[in-house]
Amino acid sequence: MELVPAVFPFIPLSIVLPLLGIVLIVLLEEKFAKWIALVFSGAVFVLSLVSLLYFDFSQAQKVQFYQSITLIEELKLSLSFGADGLSYLMYILTTLVSFVAICWSIRDHQINHRLKEYYTWFLLSESSLVGVFTSWDLLVFYVFYELTLVPMFFVIGIWGYKLRLYSAYKFFVYIFVSSLFFLLGIVSIAVEHYRQFGKFSFSYFDLLQNQYSLAFGLFLFLLFFIAFAVKTPIVPFHTWLPDAHGEAPTAGSVVLAAILLKMGTYALLRFNIGLFPEVAVFLMPVLVLWGIATIIFASWFTISQSNVKRFVAYSSVSHMGFVVAGMFLLNKEGLRASIMEMFAHGLTSASLFMMAGFIYNRLHSFNMQALRGSIRFMPVFAVLTAITGFSSMGLPGGSSFWGKFLTIMGAREYTLQLALLVLAGAFFSVLYMLYLLKTLYLDVKEEGRLVHFTDVRGFKLVAFLLVVVPMLMVGLLPFLFFAFFDAHIDLLLRMVLKSLGGGLWN
Repeated sequence: MELVPAVFPFIPLSIVLPLLGIVLIVLLEEKFAKWIALVFSGAVFVLSLVSLLYFDFSQAQKVQFYQSITLIEELKLSLSFGADGLSYLMYILTTLVSFVAICWSIRDHQINHRLKEYYTWFLLSESSLVGVFTSWDLLVFYVFYELTLVPMFFVIGIWGYKLRLYSAYKFFVYIFVSSLFFLLGIVSIAVEHYRQFGKFSFSYFDLLQNQYSLAFGLFLFLLFFIAFAVKTPIVPFHTWLPDAHGEAPTAGSVVLAAILLKMGTYALLRFNIGLFPEVAVFLMPVLVLWGIATIIFASWFTISQSNVKRFVAYSSVSHMGFVVAGMFLLNKEGLRASIMEMFAHGLTSASLFMMAGFIYNRLHSFNMQALRGSIRFMPVFAVLTAITGFSSMGLPGGSSFWGKFLTIMGAREYTLQLALLVLAGAFFSVLYMLYLLKTLYLDVKEEGRLVHFTDVRGFKLVAFLLVVVPMLMVGLLPFLFFAFFDAHIDLLLRMVLKSLGGGLWN
């Protein structure tokens, strides 16, 4: 992979600025904490938008804005940051959603104590997430990957709801234990590089040169896959997610669903397919069917929920099934679908959790029956929620349409039966979202409890618009987003093409 040196340190600044904000929060009075967090998170978001002017979309397969500082020469361990098209799209999503989460928190009634700690954890989370999506050294990636655990553990445990401590511990244990498999995989692949080339290296670019037997490659693939399958998550590794979402404060759920889950799917694309293409081809039928099974099972789990936050959490698992199924189709349409769905779900899940939090602030309940007709006297909020709901279900013009449509196209390249299975998954995902919209818009409720509700405004309206407007852009102008990652997809396909042979589905 070709490296393009940075003309300006966009990525290091995006990591350092939130840390500077943390220093100011610690030094100044608590009443300034939320404004400091807003300014620094906003500065990082603006910085990421400015970087769009310098990113060469015609060479999106190259690692641009690349900078590297050697830490340990003997191990070839370095702080190396940069972004190809896939990394860059996730970088933009990270800065956007982090800013949205802090915007939402400014007027969130639940966030009324220990403000210094709260905004410190969110800024640390943003810094760590930028590091995850732009690191090109596997050990440094692992450090950032693990660091993202800490802020969310405290956010859930301190500002969550009734079962917050149980959910925080469960979240931490699941992700930390699964990450140990990833660490073993990193050490194993570095040692194998030493055996083949006579030197240690944790650089992604060096490790691409490794050659493995099918048995050893399968072992390494599974070590990586276990860690990322739990993080994604896919059924049956998903059980931590509804608890974490159900008890996290609204902004915590936004970051968790919109960005932290994408760490798993991003890593599957980057490492499992990028480093072990032959194994990915070998396991392709199993993993595609696993993704489809996740869609269907999670859809049924979703529609059976009585708590709206757990409802949205299970819907996230279903969407991650589309991402996994699409990427392991290992064709252009499938990979396009996977990345588009990653980005689209980041927007729709953020909006759905803000919808749940907004109604909770008025009804003080997440119970689905308590939500009946609750949207009738808030026209702006009603429009934003409708756009989100129809986008999430994959209505044409909505952000998730392309993920579902292209997954069906990619599956049809193999067999009609496989395409019908994906279509069945898409049908079930429509059912639960229609059920939610029916509850909010069509069911009747005593008007006395609703007529005094104020519509969405101020920082909460800004937060909604920041995700709903890009949602419409993804649905109506998908080619703008293909420009980010099509070159990376072509690179991946060249890596796996020799392994496809005559086609495993024939």
